[in-house]
Amino acid sequence: MSERFEIEPLNGELGEGFGALTAGQERQAEVLGAVARGVGSLDAAVSTMHAEITEVRGELAAVADELRGVAQSVRVLDDSVTQLRDGFTEFTARYVKDQARAVAEAELTRLTLEWQSRFEQRRRTRALAHGLVHTLTRDAVERGVVDVAAVEACAAERLLMEPSYWLAPAVVALAARHRGEAQRARRAVSHAYSLDPAKSNLFFALTCSRLGEFREAARRMDQYLRSIDSYALDEDFQIVLDAVACRELGDDAHTYAELAMKRWAGQLDLARSNGKNDPVADHLWELRRRVPADAFPELGRLCEKEWDRLRRGRELASVPVATLEYLRQQFPSEPVAWAESGTYTESALDALIDRYDAEERVLDRRMEYLRRVIDHGGDVDEARRSVSVDDGARGPADLRTLLVNAIFVPRSVLLGDEARRLVLRTLWPRVLGAAQECVDRAVHLLPRELAIGTDEWSGLVPTDPLADVDAKPLVAELRGAIEERTDRRVEGVRLNQVRLWGAVLLTLVAGVLAFITDAGTARVVSACFGLGFAGWAAYEWRRVPVRKRELRTEGSGLVRRRLRMLRLGLEQREEFFGVWADDLHGADGLRAWGAETWREDDGT
Repeated sequence: MSERFEIEPLNGELGEGFGALTAGQERQAEVLGAVARGVGSLDAAVSTMHAEITEVRGELAAVADELRGVAQSVRVLDDSVTQLRDGFTEFTARYVKDQARAVAEAELTRLTLEWQSRFEQRRRTRALAHGLVHTLTRDAVERGVVDVAAVEACAAERLLMEPSYWLAPAVVALAARHRGEAQRARRAVSHAYSLDPAKSNLFFALTCSRLGEFREAARRMDQYLRSIDSYALDEDFQIVLDAVACRELGDDAHTYAELAMKRWAGQLDLARSNGKNDPVADHLWELRRRVPADAFPELGRLCEKEWDRLRRGRELASVPVATLEYLRQQFPSEPVAWAESGTYTESALDALIDRYDAEERVLDRRMEYLRRVIDHGGDVDEARRSVSVDDGARGPADLRTLLVNAIFVPRSVLLGDEARRLVLRTLWPRVLGAAQECVDRAVHLLPRELAIGTDEWSGLVPTDPLADVDAKPLVAELRGAIEERTDRRVEGVRLNQVRLWGAVLLTLVAGVLAFITDAGTARVVSACFGLGFAGWAAYEWRRVPVRKRELRTEGSGLVRRRLRMLRLGLEQREEFFGVWADDLHGADGLRAWGAETWREDDGT
């Protein structure tokens, strides 16, 4: 009975435990079911969200495609707008130019009619003048081929039609001379003078020269030269100067022109003394023989401080020689062949007859501008620039510019060789004076003795290239100076005993520590320090003899380089100052060439 009572409580406990376990499993199953249901609902929600995202992605792709299409449309529209703007701008510019061209054409037509109404008679007067000044016309009148009365009637008609035009009474004077009426010719000449004295004098001077009356031509030319402004010389003067220089107007006219130009040149000297630059001296300086900075390198290093000054002096001395070479090239000494056909006279006379007066030039300049506008398709700015360039090229030149350019810038003037030779003779005193000034400055810059030297030594040598310079004492002085400097540097190298004994002491300390410490890192470190301090001590011990040997080697190399530089510098001294000394006599050669050239001209 007792055993049964003991088993029953045990079965009760087991039953309770099993019931609790069963209840726990049921709760766990409920929890797992709830979790499974939550996972299922979450999976459904995720699937729904994924579907929505996919749908949104598709919508976004569609929107992106639409935006790309819109961007392409915008680019096409922008290109179209740009093309439209460019086309409109081009159309506007073209329209403006077309309008300007149309206005220019209408204005040119109006001015052409005005020109014909105002100056058509002058064209006929010029045509009659061209005929009367021709030598064949005079021959035809003398032989009776042409009726003198008809010539006089044409000339009188020209005067009646253009009473204020200077060429009309000049034509009457020519007609009166052909008929032999001296009194009437003089009155017509006076009338022409009252209208334009400069052109009238030039016209009658050239006409007399063409008819062979050289004395009268010289007198008229002298009056013309006295009446013109030397600061506003036009193309007429340059052509006339060619004719005078070639003696087409006779020897007297040549003399008068030379005297007038000398008088003007004297006035230019006065202007130069008022503070203006001397263009002749400037051009002569440009002709100099330049000494490059790297020429004579050893001599330049020996006198480095004075080298720029010496180079300038040498270049100044070369100015007369270079000038003589340039003048011989520009003005060769071949026999002068004077023009016999009167080419320059004909050109000058034709140019004078065809030259417009002031009122004609104003109207012609306006018409030329309109023609340029039409030629450039209505481009007003381009037409204005082209007209300005032509006006600048045709503008009058002052005598200073003409004379200087005739010698040194021949391409900028309308002068022949003989006219340029006449100009050179006019400016010859100034050319000689400028060349002599360069020589004087070169003499001032030339020292009697040249100070040469290096960092270790300095000395004096004569600049006379003929002076005998004994190089041995200079070499000995330079060698001694370098050796003395080397000795001082060698003696300055001393043993630093503090560092030496300090390195020895540290070596001993490190060695002792390496022996007394246990095997390991400390012993290795001590041994390494000991070796390093030992190397330091050895370096300090060997440094002094090694450094002294290096300084001795450097000194020997420096001696060789300096001695070579000295020898080459002395050789270059002879060449440099020899050319300088020879060039100092260049002014005499220039003066002799001028005397010979003018003697040849006077003898022709």
